Amino acid sequence: MERFHRNILTQAQWQPIAIDLLVQDDILESMFAAAHPSSLLRNQAQPGQNSNFRFNLLALQSPVICYSFRRHYRYLSGAFTVEKWSKAIADRQLESDTTMPVFILPKKPSETIRRQLIQFDLTNNLLDKCFVSDTKKLSFVLRNWFKKDKDARSIFQSQEWRSLYPQLNTAEKVANYLSITKKDF
Repeated sequence: MERFHRNILTQAQWQPIAIDLLVQDDILESMFAAAHPSSLLRNQAQPGQNSNFRFNLLALQSPVICYSFRRHYRYLSGAFTVEKWSKAIADRQLESDTTMPVFILPKKPSETIRRQLIQFDLTNNLLDKCFVSDTKKLSFVLRNWFKKDKDARSIFQSQEWRSLYPQLNTAEKVANYLSITKKDF
């Protein structure tokens, strides 16, 4: 895993891909089936038809990371970016043949690495960027996205969680980090 993280920036290629060639990785798909974050997000004003929204900047600031699989690309990160671009195409804010710049990994990563990339992207958006303000909803998605280890008291002691947030190993520490009450968490 460390070798993957060391080499990702030198091995991934940045190139434009047609949106219709992007599909969710099967791990992302199963995580979204368990707890889809879009229904939990704060309501945001949507840009109007004549909006000057900078989709190119969105692709740079919240990049899509994917790998080639058969005749399409499965994405591991940037789910919110793909969703926003797809909606813009459906709303005719972008042309249907618009291509999105993405990072393409040289090969399909292991299941462990794919899961970690997905978990990092989702938790970074939900925790660090504070996309979800409801404590109960946040607790729900985290408990569905992270596996609790056999001898752990909660997901916050799990290996998956600690690989991303080693200092946040209790619900109380996570609540303090988010400046929320631990009561509903």
